[in-house]
Amino acid sequence: HFYKRSKMESDGRIVTELPQIMNETVRAAGAEVLTAGVIIYIAFRCIKHFRVKNQVALLLKENKATKEASAARIEGRIGTRKDTEIISLPWHELTSRLKSGSLTASSALKAYQGLALEVDMKTNSVVCWVEDAEDQARMLDSIPAGERGPLHGVPVSVKECYDIAGTYSSAGMAMFARNKAEVDSPVVELVKKLGGVPFCKTNVPQVMYSLQCSNPIYGTSTNPHGVGRECGGSSGGEGALIGGGGSILGLGSDIGGSLRNPAAFCGCYSLKPSAGRHLSQLGVVAGTGPSPVGISVVGGFMGQSAAAVEAGWKAVWRLESDQNCQMVDTGVLPMSWNQKLYDKKPRIGYFTTDGMIDPTPGCVRAVTEALDRLKKAGFETVEIPSPDIYEVMVHFNGIVLAELNSGLYKNMSNDIYDSTLSGVVAAVTVYKFPWIIKKLIINPIMSFLTRIPPVVTVYNNATKLAAGLSARDQFTRDYLKQMDNLGVDIILCPGQLLPAPPTGVLGMFVAAVSPYIPWNVMNFPAGIAPITKWTTDDDAKMADYPTDDMAYKMIRNYCKEAEGLPLSVQVVGRPYMDEQVLRILSVLEKFA
Repeated sequence: HFYKRSKMESDGRIVTELPQIMNETVRAAGAEVLTAGVIIYIAFRCIKHFRVKNQVALLLKENKATKEASAARIEGRIGTRKDTEIISLPWHELTSRLKSGSLTASSALKAYQGLALEVDMKTNSVVCWVEDAEDQARMLDSIPAGERGPLHGVPVSVKECYDIAGTYSSAGMAMFARNKAEVDSPVVELVKKLGGVPFCKTNVPQVMYSLQCSNPIYGTSTNPHGVGRECGGSSGGEGALIGGGGSILGLGSDIGGSLRNPAAFCGCYSLKPSAGRHLSQLGVVAGTGPSPVGISVVGGFMGQSAAAVEAGWKAVWRLESDQNCQMVDTGVLPMSWNQKLYDKKPRIGYFTTDGMIDPTPGCVRAVTEALDRLKKAGFETVEIPSPDIYEVMVHFNGIVLAELNSGLYKNMSNDIYDSTLSGVVAAVTVYKFPWIIKKLIINPIMSFLTRIPPVVTVYNNATKLAAGLSARDQFTRDYLKQMDNLGVDIILCPGQLLPAPPTGVLGMFVAAVSPYIPWNVMNFPAGIAPITKWTTDDDAKMADYPTDDMAYKMIRNYCKEAEGLPLSVQVVGRPYMDEQVLRILSVLEKFA
């Protein structure tokens, strides 16, 4: 009986404890599986990171070796003697001599190739050389003088993202690093049709969403006017090469300052045209996917002079419609050059701050000096309020970030993130936080540190996008009415918040786009004209520059040792009245 009773008690305990034992076993096994899963995932991520890092490093090494070999071949053909006479010719004399035949296209090409090689050694502005440019130049030399195009024989540099047959177009991204173009993009084809000679491609920020010109596969480009200073973005290589004298005319693009910021930092001219009058963006690599709905990426010219930029646009807008890119790109309107509008004398409105972050003293001085030039030229000027920068930022962020960087993240899945993307990624990451965390923690902290607002909304569905675009259009109409009330056709305003800062900082300091984005949001044409340079007096005036914002403290630090860096102004016109902007750029150059 004792044995039976003991066995029954033992069986009872087993029945009672079995579920607990099984639960503990399953829990322990689950913990082990979870731990193993985490370890495997971490190992996978580490292996992938080092694999991608090695692949990107190899791309950088290959790109550098290819460029050096190409440069050596070009140097062997052109020799070491610089033709200072040709590269010193002003635009009108250069083009006149090329058309008449007193100067050959081959000689002009060799002269600019030689100087571009020197500028690239200082700035790393070029990513590749177009070696068949010499064949094209020889072909142009065989054309009779009476049949030569308006850009006949002019060497033209091209932003890296534009397809040129036989070259890579990557937007500084590993994903596209070995996508070799089989044919020229429509705009490169157009330049050739006009007689231009594309001779090199220039560097860009990774993804082309920054004013900081660096990427992991081509490296960092720098400013020709200061060692270790930023050349701007996203057409940064163009700005550096043209600003250093290595190109007289170039192709860039713009969605938030990309044609204007490099020109301002590097001391050259540019025009962001009205969308519709722009250079076609077909055959251009897009790092984040298609252009946002509501703000178009626009192509345009950059140049050493206002005359060069104006001549480029005249050549395009004077083409017959069957020769223009409008035949293949329905986003380009068949609008012709309007000489009557160019000759009209506009009234000039001006402002020196948008009320969010004040430009530095030197940048304000550039506006006042430009105003003095225009007054001497007989133009009437009147102060005008700036567009409401806070509403501008709502619309710009709402449109450009509508996909919350999904295209960027997808295309960067096998790439190394450059610091050029820090600000864009951080802004979207914060926006994705739960609203309660933003409201109670992040926004109060940020509002204490800076008046620069966070991303408050994105137009990420059809209803939001329709409402946002409608509000943007009303905002534009309201500002045009202010211009009407003051009789203003042209606006003069700062071309930059600060002189070119040290390299590697603008990826995070995204507020530097604030002078440019109003005109993208409202589709106003906007150009850049260099006016002056940063001086010791500007250094002294920084003592009175505000300190009540984190952005001001950053700017103060970035302005150290800035003496001699270019300072520019921005010239803005009404939509589709681009000729008036070109006229004022020309006047500012003439009265320099």
